[in-house]
Amino acid sequence: MSYAPKVVDLADFLIDRTAQNPTIHEREFYILWNGLLGFHFPMAHAYLVGPKRPTPRAGFFPAFTVFRVADLKANIVLVLDVKKPADNTPAGKQRVVEELVAYTQQHLDETDFSTVYAIGAFGLSFGVYKMEKSRPLEPELVFDWSSNVTAPESFTTMVQLASMIDEMTGTVRRVE
Repeated sequence: MSYAPKVVDLADFLIDRTAQNPTIHEREFYILWNGLLGFHFPMAHAYLVGPKRPTPRAGFFPAFTVFRVADLKANIVLVLDVKKPADNTPAGKQRVVEELVAYTQQHLDETDFSTVYAIGAFGLSFGVYKMEKSRPLEPELVFDWSSNVTAPESFTTMVQLASMIDEMTGTVRRVE
């Protein structure tokens, strides 16, 4: 499987925009990432995708947080942050991972699950990390950095990530 043609068209449009303007702002990629998260973590399976939400505890806010609702509590299962494609450097990757770890550490009380996953993204490029609920959090790279989230192999990565989170949360997806 793969994403719908219009999703790939949007990604191609963003690739063209990035080529024209290498310093394109990360918010240009939010609608695509929001749609992809909603596709892989649907409300029908008790997942909710939340946008940035300021809290008094952290100076950094990820672009999106995915919650799994259980017993009237929204548990964090995945955080994602999107940075400008121009920031996709070794130092930029280290910085985004440090920010995701710090945010997750400060919000561990918002999940009953033992693991929180994190996606660091630079435009369409992304890497997936896993953090076990321990102090200090140690991010483990579970899916290496990929250059285009809408590519067929990246679709497979996102399906595998969703399956890992489903298994962790006890979510059963029914095939219709």
